[in-house]
Formats: sequence, structure tokens, C-alpha cells
Amino acid sequence: MNKSLMQVDVIHTSAEIKLNAKKTNVIHTVGETNLEYFTCSVTRSLTKQEEYKLNTFHRRQLSTILNIKYPTVIKNNALYQKTGGTPISLTILKARWRLFGHILRQAINTPPNVAMSKYMYFKIEGSKRRGRPKTSIVTTLRRDLKSHNSDHWPTRLHSIKDLDHLRDIAQNRYDWKHLTTAIYRSAQAETSVDVAADGH
Repeated sequence: MNKSLMQVDVIHTSAEIKLNAKKTNVIHTVGETNLEYFTCSVTRSLTKQEEYKLNTFHRRQLSTILNIKYPTVIKNNALYQKTGGTPISLTILKARWRLFGHILRQAINTPPNVAMSKYMYFKIEGSKRRGRPKTSIVTTLRRDLKSHNSDHWPTRLHSIKDLDHLRDIAQNRYDWKHLTTAIYRSAQAETSVDVAADGH
């Protein structure tokens, strides 16, 4: 009898392990699907409110996969630890700066570099529009740059000179990695505060 119970326990444990493995695979798949679905977020501007909504949507999906439903609750930090994930806004930030570095390493006459240079030129020489400035990919990059606390790396992107400085840094992949790491860590610290404050 005891032997039979032991066999049942082994089968049950094995089933749980397989189920958890499947859940882990699904969780990573959801993260990749979200990133693919929001690929446009890498190349377009995102406000803080949009990033917040994006992270909330992502956490809701992770909770659904783990079968965590009301009235059961889980803190956001605990949810990320349990799934081994991070806020999707940080994944987008990392991808945005990886793409930006790739563009800056291209020839100066490529369309993205020409567009960026013209944007900087007309923002300096042209007249300013009334009202609140529109959120653009450039303003998003500026916000990212302002967030890091390192004195070693630039914090501005307001002129062609600033753009050229970033282009020089991008030519050295080692330096560019350190710059993007500083930006990522600052954003991670800021997001961690928001996640902890928003967790229930």
C-alpha cells in the first residue's frame, strides 16, 4: 500500500514538474510575443503613461498564465521574480538604444542619419511651434539620456554637435555598451520604484 502511494506521489510530482516547465516556456513566449507585437514601440515615441500601461498589460498576461486571479493577488516584484521577467518597457528601451547605435554606425548619408541631422538642424534654425512639444523618438532618447547619473557619458541630445558626439561613441561598441548600460540601470532603478509602489 505504501509502495503504491509512493508511486502515485512520484507520478504527481513528475506531472507538476512538466506543468511548471510548460508554464515557463509559455511565459517566455508571451514576453517574446509582446515584444514582437510592440516592435513599433522601439522606433516610435512612448510617453511615461504609455509605458505604464504597457507594463500593466504585460503583468496582467503573466498573472493569467500563472492562474493568479482575483481575489488572489501578487506584488509586482514577486511576479517578475517568479517568472524571471522584467518590465517590458525596459526591454523596449534596451532594443531602442541597440537600434540607435546600429544606425549611428552606418554611413552618414543613410536615410535615418540624414533624417536625424535634418531634425536637429530645423529644430535649431526653424521657428518653434506653439503649445506642448510633441513626443517623438528624439524626445524619448533625450529623456533616456537625462536619466543616467554617470558624469562620464553625455546627457544631451539637442544639437548636431550632441548627435555627432553620440555617433563617435557608437563607433566603439565597448563604449556604447557602457553608455547604454548606464541608461538601462537608471531606468531600471526608476521602474523598480514604480513597480514597488504599484504592487498589491
